Amino acid sequence: MIRCFSLFLLTCFLLLLSGCVKQEVLEKITITFVCAFDEAPNEDIEFTIAAPKFHAGKSATVTNILYSKVGHTTKNITELMDMQLNRPIKPGKASIILFEQELAAKGLADQLDVVLRDPLASRRMYLAVVDGKAKALLQSNFSSDEEKGMFLFNLLDTNVRNGLVPRQNLHDFEYAYLGKGMDPFLPLIKLQNNQVMISGLALFKDDKYILSLNEKQMRVMKLLMENVKHGGILETKLDNGSYIALKNVGSKVNYRVGKDTQHPKVTINLNMNSELIDSRGIRLTLLEQQKMVESFEADITSTGMDLIQRCKKEGIDPFGLGDFVRSKTRNWNEAEWNQQYPTMDVKLNVKVMLSEMGIRK
Repeated sequence: MIRCFSLFLLTCFLLLLSGCVKQEVLEKITITFVCAFDEAPNEDIEFTIAAPKFHAGKSATVTNILYSKVGHTTKNITELMDMQLNRPIKPGKASIILFEQELAAKGLADQLDVVLRDPLASRRMYLAVVDGKAKALLQSNFSSDEEKGMFLFNLLDTNVRNGLVPRQNLHDFEYAYLGKGMDPFLPLIKLQNNQVMISGLALFKDDKYILSLNEKQMRVMKLLMENVKHGGILETKLDNGSYIALKNVGSKVNYRVGKDTQHPKVTINLNMNSELIDSRGIRLTLLEQQKMVESFEADITSTGMDLIQRCKKEGIDPFGLGDFVRSKTRNWNEAEWNQQYPTMDVKLNVKVMLSEMGIRK
């Protein structure tokens, strides 16, 4: 009897709690999956959202309606947008936020503050820098039958999972942005011939966009930052002028730091298993295979060291070398590290193993 009464009280309590949750009816709100920030005159910002519109009787067809306003703060702009809509905006489902390149160069602290404070903002959402106007990208017809926000999210997510783009969602960006001994980065996208493509990476110093990487540098950076189970394609030029391509079928990277805390030295070891997928019809002997492997090792080493030197020169640390040294050093001091970093000794060892040659004899 007592047990039944306890279950009855628990059921009533749960019903009361569920009644406290604010319900949202989809037909009565404006859902947005993507929004964009652009620079505007007088130090204002232009905030743009793309709201999906589903067509009756055409379940596979969806278009976007763009709403854009200029103002001082994002929240104020959102309220101004609500005044022209019969359904209030609910940005809690946003899956990607775009930033204009010029705005990112001046700093994204104000825009990031709004996103990071929002408890409804998913930490899995992606951020991206647009080469050009972010609003112009959303105005283009790059996705005819798929909602633009989901298209952009899937574009980035697919390439991250396929080993082409280093992972950097809102959670990762916040960790690097607020952490010590590291700096964040974001994918760089652009509109070309009415199609959206990932063109590289935008490297940041705190909240300011400082340096851009091309597609090849981006792939090498991913190899030097994280283990990759299956990655992208790497190509190099042989001595005879021919190009060959290898596929990364699994790579591992680890960092080592020397014992001298006054002059820290970091060694990066990269081991990559690869498969030959395109040799332009060239039959390779064992000696030529060895030369090919050495060519790839030299190419990755050269690209990686050039990238590290550029980062040291600009005073940015997207690899998180400072955070790694901090984890291995007692009484690590950030001010001292900032002085040591530009002249720090970094060594890169690359080992490429050719595990497959394809099925052709």
